[in-house]
Amino acid sequence: MENGNRIGSLSITPTVARQTPRNDFGTVFARTAQEVVKAGAGIAASMMPGAPMVSAAVASVSSVVSSTASSVGGASALPGAGGAGGVGGTAGGGEPWDLLAAQREMQAEGMKMNLAYMNLQNEMQAESRAHNAISNIMKVRHDSAKAAINNIR
Repeated sequence: MENGNRIGSLSITPTVARQTPRNDFGTVFARTAQEVVKAGAGIAASMMPGAPMVSAAVASVSSVVSSTASSVGGASALPGAGGAGGVGGTAGGGEPWDLLAAQREMQAEGMKMNLAYMNLQNEMQAESRAHNAISNIMKVRHDSAKAAINNIR
């Protein structure tokens, strides 16, 4: 009797050569980041009141990303990737150091954005606390006036 839950005989397929192109992570990541920055530029510029300033910031980040994408030509351009230069960099022109500098610039820009976001959050919280305080005061005044009117009747 055959059980319906059992797997039948297995067939093993021989290994074939790779059919998809081999893409390095750094190259794909840089290309994707560049596309995200380009797509986000249009959205951010249309939604923000300071469009020229946002456009300039996006352009600077886009230039950093595009320079990063162009400097990541192959695996040997990445530090520690086992290329001709090894961890110390390439023998040609110090491309890993350019990549590192671009990464540090992006981190500095990200830290500035985080600081601006934190300041905005603090301002919003202060405004919310002020609104709640005024709302509570107005409610107490209203309840007091209502009680006084009811006492007069």
